[in-house]
Amino acid sequence: MARGNGKMRIFLDDRDYRRFVYVLSETMVTFAVRCWNYCLMPNHYHLTIQPSRPNLSKAIARLNGVYGLWWNRRHGQVGHVFQGRFKDQIVDREGYLITLSRYVVMNPVQAGLVSHPQDWHWSSYRATVGLSSVPAFLDVSATLELFGGGEGAGRSAQFASAMTDVEPDMAQLDCIRSNERILGSMAFKQHIEGVARLARAADDASGSRLTLV
Repeated sequence: MARGNGKMRIFLDDRDYRRFVYVLSETMVTFAVRCWNYCLMPNHYHLTIQPSRPNLSKAIARLNGVYGLWWNRRHGQVGHVFQGRFKDQIVDREGYLITLSRYVVMNPVQAGLVSHPQDWHWSSYRATVGLSSVPAFLDVSATLELFGGGEGAGRSAQFASAMTDVEPDMAQLDCIRSNERILGSMAFKQHIEGVARLARAADDASGSRLTLV
């Protein structure tokens, strides 16, 4: 998640939203990042993404930088468009991904911008449930696979129901809203921390320096 500087609006009209989606698409393809879902809000955005290489910071820096420069030129502004570093969390797919997906696509509803996520055209919800074309960078199949086998229409209906009809796990939502870095079971957290320790040890042995993103 990244927010506008001082919580200012970073999307003022449809042209701003469209431009960001275009830059997002280019960035996901260039950096080989898998995008599960997204939602653009007036003063911030959310992405659920899965990097294939250790390049997340570079990818988001490119996304925010390219869009920020364009936004400043278009609106006659100067200075930072985004507020500091982006917020990122490592999420256990098995335990948290459905709750996270719901949190992302329900943002416009929770903010009172629309009454149903299908009415917000600047998120991945409409493409996931088959109401609009799927952007090339959006991995809809990965999200729908969370709901098992079966036909695409059936899984889309299960996804829609899980987003709008099922009560969210409030404990998981609190974790997503927190600054906790790793979300998942204790075993998952220990696994991620163990991988990080091994990577640091290998990095120290090679005489270089590892930066975890």
